[in-house]
Amino acid sequence: MKKTQKRLVALAVASLVSTPLWAQSSSIQLYGVADAFFKYGQWMGDDTAGIDDGGLAGSRIGFRGEEALGSGLKAVFVLEQGVNLDTGKSCCMSGADDKSNGGSQTFARQAYVGLKGDFGQVALGRQYAPGFFIDSYDALLSAVPSPQSWLSLLGNLTITPNSPARWNNAVTYNGTFQSVTFNAIYSAGNRESDSGRDLIIDGTNVGRVDYTDDDKYGLALRYDNGPLKIGAIYQGVKFSKENVADDYAEGDKTQKEWFLGASYDFGMATLAGSYQQGRDVLGMNDHDVDLWQVGVIVPVGAGNIHVAYARADIDKAKLLQDDVKPKSFTVAYTHTLSKRTTAYLGYSKIDYDDLTWDDARKLGQTDSSLNGHSGASKVDDTDLFFVGMSHSF
Repeated sequence: MKKTQKRLVALAVASLVSTPLWAQSSSIQLYGVADAFFKYGQWMGDDTAGIDDGGLAGSRIGFRGEEALGSGLKAVFVLEQGVNLDTGKSCCMSGADDKSNGGSQTFARQAYVGLKGDFGQVALGRQYAPGFFIDSYDALLSAVPSPQSWLSLLGNLTITPNSPARWNNAVTYNGTFQSVTFNAIYSAGNRESDSGRDLIIDGTNVGRVDYTDDDKYGLALRYDNGPLKIGAIYQGVKFSKENVADDYAEGDKTQKEWFLGASYDFGMATLAGSYQQGRDVLGMNDHDVDLWQVGVIVPVGAGNIHVAYARADIDKAKLLQDDVKPKSFTVAYTHTLSKRTTAYLGYSKIDYDDLTWDDARKLGQTDSSLNGHSGASKVDDTDLFFVGMSHSF
C-alpha cells in the first residue's frame, strides 16, 4: 500500500510540473470588435435613420489559438462569427453561400485550422481571399463608408473588403519574407460534388448541374517597406447554372479580376489609390466592371481626416439596359480615444448615374419588390451622415 501511495504522489507531482509546460506551448484567445454608428439621410433616395453596424470594422467575436509542435512548427485555428449590434443577430454569409449551404451561420466570418512555421502558414476551411485585404491602399481603410467598398459591392466584384471575399472549402497559403508577402487561395466552392439532381429555377428544369464547376482561386503579391506599400491581386470565380440565371450564362463563365493598389506616407499626409477590373462578371460574357479610387489621410492631433473618391464603369452587356458610371465620395474624421477605442463621423455620397431600379435588382442591390419603386425609374443618390464608435478587445 505504501508503494502504491508513493506512486500516486509521484504521478500527482509529475502532473503539476507538466501542466505549466503544456500551458506555455498552447494558447487560446478570445477576441472581437464592437462597432456601431448612427446614420441619417437617404439610401438610394429613400429616407433612412437609425443604428447600423460596423462603420470602421465589422462587429465580431472569435476564438484563435496556437500550439507549439516543435522544430518551429505550430498548429493554429480561428473560429470567428460576425454580429450585427443593431439587432444582435449573426451576419456575414453572402448570398451565393446561402443558396448552397443550409444550416446555421455559426462562425460565418472565418473558420479554419492550419500549420504555421518559418515557411509561412497553410490552412483549411472558410477563409478570406487575398482581395479582402486592400485597406492599405484605401484612405477609408476599407471601412463601410469607403467608396471602393460601396462600388465594388455594386459591381459584384470579389476583390472587396466584404463577404464576397470570404470563401468556403478553401486551402490557403500566406507567407511573409522581409518586405514581401505572398498569398494564395483555392476554394472548391459551396459544393464539392455533383449531387445528380436537376436544378429548378422559377419552376423550370434547366438541366443537370455540375456542382464541381464553382471553384474560386486567387493570388496576391505585396510589398511593404517603410512608407511605401504596393499590392497586386488576381482572382477567378467560376459560375455554374446554380449561381447565375441561365439566360445570362453565355460564353466564358469565369469571372476574372485583377487589382493594383499603392500608398505612400509622406508624414504630413498619406496618399492612397487603386485600380481594378472585373471581366465576365457574374459569369456573363462581356459584362465588365472597371473601378478606380484615390484618397488621402491627413493626421490632425489624436485623429485623422480621411477623404476618398471612386468611380466604377459597369458595362451593360446583356444584363443592363445601358452602361452606367456610378461615383462615390466620402469624407470622415476618426479620433483615437485609446489603443482599442476609436470614435468617428463623416458623410458619404453615391451617385448611381442612370441606373434604373430594374438594373439595380439585376445587380443584386434590391429584391424583386424594388422597394416600391417603378422598375424603369432612376435610382436616386445615397446621401448619408454618420457618427459612431469602434472598440476592439
